[in-house]
Amino acid sequence: MNNIDYAVFFAYILSILTLGFYHARRSQGFLEFFLAGRSMHWFPIGISIMVTAFSAINYTAFSGEVFANGSYVLLSLPVFVLVAWPVTRVIMPLYHSMNVSSAYEYLERRFDVRVRRVASGLFILWRLLWMATLIYVPCTVMALITGIDTSILILLAGAIATVYTLAGGMRAVMWTDVIQFFVLCGGVILSIGIGSWRHPDGLTGMLQSGIDAGLGRPFHPFDARMFALDPTIRITLWSSWIGTFVAFLARYGADQVVVQRYFTARSLHHARRGFQVNYISAIFALLLLGLMGFAIHSHAVTAMPTAHGGAPPVFFFSQFVRSLPVGATGLIVAGLFAATMSSIDSGINSCTAALISDFYRQRQNPEKGPGELFLSRAGVVLFGSLATFLSLHVGRLGSIFEIANRIINAMGSPLLALFLLGLFSRRVNRLGAAAGGLLATIASAWICFTVDPLALHYYAVANLLVSLALIYGCSLIENAFYAPPSPAQLGWTWYGRAWSEAPPDRSA
Repeated sequence: MNNIDYAVFFAYILSILTLGFYHARRSQGFLEFFLAGRSMHWFPIGISIMVTAFSAINYTAFSGEVFANGSYVLLSLPVFVLVAWPVTRVIMPLYHSMNVSSAYEYLERRFDVRVRRVASGLFILWRLLWMATLIYVPCTVMALITGIDTSILILLAGAIATVYTLAGGMRAVMWTDVIQFFVLCGGVILSIGIGSWRHPDGLTGMLQSGIDAGLGRPFHPFDARMFALDPTIRITLWSSWIGTFVAFLARYGADQVVVQRYFTARSLHHARRGFQVNYISAIFALLLLGLMGFAIHSHAVTAMPTAHGGAPPVFFFSQFVRSLPVGATGLIVAGLFAATMSSIDSGINSCTAALISDFYRQRQNPEKGPGELFLSRAGVVLFGSLATFLSLHVGRLGSIFEIANRIINAMGSPLLALFLLGLFSRRVNRLGAAAGGLLATIASAWICFTVDPLALHYYAVANLLVSLALIYGCSLIENAFYAPPSPAQLGWTWYGRAWSEAPPDRSA
């Protein structure tokens, strides 16, 4: 990187910090700091949901996966649309009718406060590991591009995300997410354009070169193994659809990081419209990253023919970015940083919201004055510091794509199991949910780290099945020795429909 690239990069950082401090004047009180005053429009909600879930791991992993293994990863794109129905028609109306600030408040009403705290604690631990990984991975890539030490980049990323989240709260987080979306997509579009311009036959030639090398599989040439039922095949149509559906249902239904965006909406209509924006923009961005994989391949076979196939995809990604013209490299690095910031700021804010809502406010009456706001800001500093510290010690857990699917996505299954059984089972009880949820988390971690081989997307499915069995089994034991769920608890199941009498949404 030269001085112009660094200027582009630091201009982006300055703009993000400026926006965070601009919103600092409004971030007073719990409702504003964590929920943006429940006043957000559908467009920033949708972009923020997308960018929050779209981490820097996706930025490097998706294009690297296409470059190394072909277009199998594109099989999962229809799931964004498939998961929209249960999210917008079942999950969102449930939360909207309850007027909550934490996703886990439902679990208290369905079970008791202990289950709420168990779920919230599991969420915080899960997201701390998630944030640490999301800082470590892109900073490792940026170190290859910039030559700056990885530890310095990690400290810089953690500090900047903490500072503007501390200053502006959720409103700053969501509007910076909008900026980060355009920075991210702009960098990818520019890199694809440059890759096409460099190829003698333009975009079609670049694509044909990749297809001839097998990057179009399983579509062209057609690979019949994509329909195989063998659970040990790395990626198939069934593992992509089933596994991604489970992972997305956990992400969009039980993950405070994403669900908190629904709570900022001014109405249920805006939350639903926002979710539509989310999946449209996500599919668009992932298709762009798939094309970027073709651009990386075109550069690799031209500039580094002897190295092709002998190095990990992240090496070719970094070399491609380093080869871009002046200013373009800085924009790509800014895009990587944007994808990192958009996930870390959301994780910090949501973990703090869970801590305040699910633990602090449960022990005493909520404070209306600066005491609670001070504690909220202290929580932002705490989680930002913990995530940064842990990221300095994240070891190598496999390829970037494997980290995303095998560990990060799969660890949301225990939380999803608690919500599904709370809604659709009349036998699951309080102690069974709490004890089963803890056992399910331990079992899920064991599956993620020890079970091999298994299709990458099936780790989320395996964890969900084990979690459902453990929670349900523990509840049967409790019902046999103690008492079945009370009528009040069953009123919060799907069958009870205690939440279905929500006021009509007049803005729809």
